[in-house]
Amino acid sequence: MQSSFSYNVMSYPTKFFLQTHPDRLASIAAWYGMEPPTVGKCRFLELGCGNGSNLISHAFNLPDAEFVGVDLSENHIRQAKESAQELNLLNVKFYELDVMKMTVEEFGKFDYIIAHGLFSWVPSFVREKVLSLYREMLAPNGVGYVSYNAYPGAHLRDMLRNMMLFYTQNISEPMEKVGNAISFLSFLAENTSATKTYQPILQDELARHSRHDETAVFHDDLADNYQPFYFHEFASELEKNGLQFLSEAELQAMSINSFSLEARNFLDSFDDPVQREQYRDFLSGRVFRQTLFCHRKIALNRQIEFSILNKFLLSSPIRPQSDKPELAADKVEKFVGTGGTGFEINHSLTKAALLHLGKIWGRAISFPELLQAAKQMLEEQDLTDENWETRFNEAGAIFFQICFNTSIIELHLHHPQSVAEISEMPEVNRLSRWQLRHSDLVTTLLNKYMKIDDPVSRRLLELLDGTRNRAELSAQISEFIETNIEPENKREMLDNLPNWLDESLFKLARTGMFVS
Repeated sequence: MQSSFSYNVMSYPTKFFLQTHPDRLASIAAWYGMEPPTVGKCRFLELGCGNGSNLISHAFNLPDAEFVGVDLSENHIRQAKESAQELNLLNVKFYELDVMKMTVEEFGKFDYIIAHGLFSWVPSFVREKVLSLYREMLAPNGVGYVSYNAYPGAHLRDMLRNMMLFYTQNISEPMEKVGNAISFLSFLAENTSATKTYQPILQDELARHSRHDETAVFHDDLADNYQPFYFHEFASELEKNGLQFLSEAELQAMSINSFSLEARNFLDSFDDPVQREQYRDFLSGRVFRQTLFCHRKIALNRQIEFSILNKFLLSSPIRPQSDKPELAADKVEKFVGTGGTGFEINHSLTKAALLHLGKIWGRAISFPELLQAAKQMLEEQDLTDENWETRFNEAGAIFFQICFNTSIIELHLHHPQSVAEISEMPEVNRLSRWQLRHSDLVTTLLNKYMKIDDPVSRRLLELLDGTRNRAELSAQISEFIETNIEPENKREMLDNLPNWLDESLFKLARTGMFVS
């Protein structure tokens, strides 16, 4: 694994892959008919764990589970061990080790095994070893995860990567190499004569790089080893190792709802999920996959009915766009998620259920309990119905579509009950405060992450250690603004401070940052 030594020269940046959380993996497995291992007491392995940031965020929230991280970089493992020690995490272990030397005899079997950002960036013999480890070390009902760049979309990325490598072939210093590569890409985008076809591709790639850390560009786009795959090629490698395709790591990535009717009918004509997914990639130009898989002997269910929702706990920050939503059946209301995207609906029971789900955000609820709460809400407004069973079935069908086609509602088999109320002396959880000392990214107790990149918000989180009430927080934030903010922005920020503080505390509570 020669390319892996580059991580000793430049470490990979702190990143969290929320989609790899055991609860996410288990929930999708259950969606397709599996009985996955218990999340709270699972054994979890990450191959290529980097500096441990992802694994540590999982281990902190699941103290009774066991986590193991393996990476070839001495720097990464040193950082990971130091982090675990600082947080006094006894349920996570890190090993500086080449995956080629791993054996099931030494490490045992795991309920969940993940490899993010590894498979497309290592030599072929390492890829073969990685899949053999999944075959040998994945528990009988376990779930595996591998991310990789995918064709056909990766052909464009591969083309531009080769151009950047050619231009920077005589540059060895990492940051200089990245800077020159991006500058050259920008030069091409500004000066190409193919403005209708080629220029948009260059501009899209530049925009992608602008969202990424320079170290990520160095390791992901300028790496020595780089090999995308057509999905059917990856599925074939799974089959050779006694494994089978389960799903993509984000359930909505399996939806075909965004395609035209003709395209949906075409995709629905394939019973073989591998063929269906490959043609889906042809239609979408997919660049990147995060594929889940399991042992081949497991019987999966691809004909899913809405009754599957009864297996799960549901949670969502969803809210009505209207301040006073009407629940009557003839009134259309729009509901939106955190990013502002949403949908319109006029089904009374569903509207009431969505309203209740948003009100209790920070907590999760079983689907039958949610429908009963919605029914009670309607009855309190004298909106009764002669056939509640029919309304329940209708709501189930609607919720099924929302859960499968969007990311607005989350499905859980294991869900921590965070503190949604703001106490007199609010306290941000220990992990998030620790993460803030090392990065702009922090994770919450609800498996979310937030980027804290402005100095006032960062200062607020530092102050939220459970020793200050709201008045004291306001006074110290005001002092910080007076001392550290430029004069042209200072007055407006001070005038808006009471509202800003209220909104900030509310947002932190809703995303699961506080402890009791």
